[in-house]
This record gives sequence, structure tokens and C-alpha cells, in this order.
Amino acid sequence: MRRSFTAGRIGAGWLLAALLALIAGHQLAIALGGRAPHPYAHVQRAAAERMLAAEARLKEVVLRERIEILADDLNKTGLIGPEWTFLTTTPGAIEAKRSALNPNFAALMVHYYEQAGLKAGDRVALGLSGSFPGLSIAALCAAGEMGLDVRVIASFGASMYGATRPELTVPRMFGILRDEGLVDYTLLATSPGGSGDRMPESFLFGDVRPLVARLAAEAGVEFIDRPSIEESIARRLALYGEDIRCFVNVGGASANSGESAYTLAFPNGLVLDPPPVPTSPNRGLAYEYAARGVPVINLLNVRGLCAQNGLPYDPAPLPPPGEGAVYFRATYPQWALLTALALAAALLAAGRWRGHRRNV
Repeated sequence: MRRSFTAGRIGAGWLLAALLALIAGHQLAIALGGRAPHPYAHVQRAAAERMLAAEARLKEVVLRERIEILADDLNKTGLIGPEWTFLTTTPGAIEAKRSALNPNFAALMVHYYEQAGLKAGDRVALGLSGSFPGLSIAALCAAGEMGLDVRVIASFGASMYGATRPELTVPRMFGILRDEGLVDYTLLATSPGGSGDRMPESFLFGDVRPLVARLAAEAGVEFIDRPSIEESIARRLALYGEDIRCFVNVGGASANSGESAYTLAFPNGLVLDPPPVPTSPNRGLAYEYAARGVPVINLLNVRGLCAQNGLPYDPAPLPPPGEGAVYFRATYPQWALLTALALAAALLAAGRWRGHRRNV
């Protein structure tokens, strides 16, 4: 019985040789690899060009209305807001806000929509704060190129350097772009934003809720101003309606991101395989849609999005449309991998045969 057990053993040297063959094949494939454009690269490019045109149109408004362009707005977009206004809710990194204005973020959104399996006519729920106007514009421009049906609920609150100007809120930006035919969407509602989606009293500006209510009245749609975050989440779900094929969260609006202990555990970017979904009623729309099996695109950590998708962080000047690894997929020579597998299999077979010969 002992001989039968040991007859098929493979010596450690043979195992090591097979492992080295696999590693060598893998490294060779990487060294000889290249990249090829995505099949939808032309749609990505068109979305980026649309975003560039959208930003140019908004800058025209900024210049015409003599809205100050901040010194820290290195690319002179006019879309970097002041650090503190009554709409400022949380700290924010100006580098992230500048990075989000890269028009190639619209190409990234096309990539995400494609990976989520979306087709023309599919309904997308877009929930956003005022924190990243660039990412919101990117989401809309990409949806426009793909013919998606976008339903928007926007919060007025914004982190530092976002859409903190009361004269140029995100709902107003979107309205300007829609009037110009650059984006297409349905604005379902607005909300205060901030903690609990209630825009609590500001240390610097006192009670700002009447000012936010005035902005909401100007938007001309329902103003979601509920006494609890749970009620705010429920109202959003009702307004978005059925047959949502993708939920996009831009920024950290509490109704979208949630206020549970699990909020920060939700991944960045396109999420098709979410983490365990909490049962808490304040878990936010990202988890609500994940629990329904709906793809979620979570746009919050801009530095991470750039690193994961080959986009520059805080570039000056902003790259032109068509630039960046986001337009390409990696390719590897299959022969290198297949050769390595064949060599490893041959080494294992030889080692097994030698082990059998020793034990005969």
C-alpha cells in the first residue's frame, strides 16, 4: 500500500520548474502585451467632446454674468466654486474638483454604462450632490451619447470648491446645458443636502434653510424636505419609479450614500458585485439599488477613479478628448500563455513519470 501511495508523487524540483514556467509565461505575456481600443471608443470620444462643449458653454455664462473665476481654478473653467458659502456642507479637496472636470471622465462613464449592460432607452437614476459638477456633467453627456433615459434628483449642498455658488447651482448648470441641447434628462426633484438631507444650521451663516428653499423654488420641481433621512430615501425611490437599470451616485449626498456604519464600505466606481447589504433603514440609495440587483456607479473618490482608469489626477491643462487609458483595453499574446501552460503540464507529467520510475 505504501508503494501505491508514493508512486505518483512529483518531486519538489519538478513542481518548482512548472511554477517557474508559468511565471515566465505570464511575464512574457505582459512584456509583449499591448492595448486595443474599446469597441465603443468612438462613443467615448463623442461623449468627451460633448462634455468639453458643455464646460465651454458654462464658462460663457460665468464670463457674461461676471462670476469670479478663482485663482485656484488653474484651468480657468469657472466651475470651481468658493471654499465657503451657505451651500458648503463638508470639506473637499480642490485637486479632486479640478480633476473631475477632465472631459475624458465622460468617456469613463460610457465605459461604465457599457460594462453595466445598458442600451438605448434604458432608465438611469442619477442622484447627486453639488460636490462634483464635472462628474455630474460627465454622467449626463455619456448618457446622451448612448440614448439613455436619465432621471435626476439633485441636492444643493456641496463640499468645498464644488457648486457652492448660489448663482450657479448644479440644477441651474444642467438647465443651461439642456436648453443648449447638450444634455437631456428629467429633473424630478431637489433637496437641501447636508447632514440628514436637512441642511442644518451653518456655523458661519446661521439658518440657511430659507435660502435653500428659495433656490428650490427657482428650480420649479418638487423639493424633498422630509423630517428624517429614511423618509427622504423612500421619497426618492418613489420618484425614480420602477425599471431602473442603473443608479449613479455623484458625491456624498446622505440620501444616496447613506448614513449607516456601512456607508464607507461601498466600493468606488462601477459596482456589479456589492458588499453585504445592511438592513438599516438609513443605508442609502446605493445599497437600496444594490439590494435589488441593479448596477451602481459610485463616483466619490476621484483620486481612486483616476488611478483605476488611467486618467491623470489634477492635470493642468486639462487633457483633450480622446486622451487616456480609459479608451483602451489590455491585450496579451495568447501563444505565450498557452506555451507556458503546455510546458508546465509537460514538466509535471515528466516529474510524475520519474517519481513512478523511482518507486517501481
